[in-house]
Amino acid sequence: MADFNDAMRKREEMSIRIGRRTTQVVRVGAVTVALLSVAVIFLTVALKEDMARMSKQMQQMTGYMQEMNTSISAMPEMSASVQEMNLLMQDISESIKAVPVMSTSVQRMSADMTAMNNQVHYLNQNIGSMRHNVDRMASPMKVFPFP
Repeated sequence: MADFNDAMRKREEMSIRIGRRTTQVVRVGAVTVALLSVAVIFLTVALKEDMARMSKQMQQMTGYMQEMNTSISAMPEMSASVQEMNLLMQDISESIKAVPVMSTSVQRMSADMTAMNNQVHYLNQNIGSMRHNVDRMASPMKVFPFP
């Protein structure tokens, strides 16, 4: 009977160790996801600010190009080149105006990462309760004399 009790005690200690390790792995994973979520949010904000600054600079450059166009219009060859550059700058300015849509998508990604972080947290809790349930299910086995 003493051997059986020792064997059951060792088995229970092994189960507890496995449970602790699993819980630790899940916690580290949850913390990692949380840190990555914070990093993505920070980078999204930085990208949005930089894109706004670039948009302002492009608008200023478009204004400068228009001024150059009026001052150089007396020369036909340069006038054609300046007009092409002006059209190109307007195209670039229009492309940059699409940045808010991209920012919205990145914000949605950030919200999804937060939701995923919450799901990992709940998964960690569920694994803890599953460990408790497995321990309770195994408790009747302590009655039987198995090695």
